[in-house]
Amino acid sequence: MEDHKHIFQLLANYIEDDPDNMVNFYDDAMNLIRGAAADKNIEFDGYFRERWEISADTIFEFDEEYFEDEDRRDLYVFLSALVDEVIFNYLHYVWHHVYHEELTEDIVERRILELREKGVKF
Repeated sequence: MEDHKHIFQLLANYIEDDPDNMVNFYDDAMNLIRGAAADKNIEFDGYFRERWEISADTIFEFDEEYFEDEDRRDLYVFLSALVDEVIFNYLHYVWHHVYHEELTEDIVERRILELREKGVKF
């Protein structure tokens, strides 16, 4: 539970640091949530942990772009939110501050569909 409070405190700090820049807040927050989901060993089609471990074993194969792709990151976070209530709560906090609406499962599923239709995959 302490980690849970810590993540929310970090999210609040991101907003406090630059309350007028929701683009940076969203980017920082989504990276933080991705890390929280990876720490929980949430994985889809070999993303995140499996790919990271393979890359870490062979420095020449490390594909930085793979891990920095914002659409792939967002897909991972939205999928994670569907299977983990804590991740959903983090995403809900971010969504509320950026889009000024309550996040619902329908919104998450719609966003996943949009990303997949865009061709995003792991």
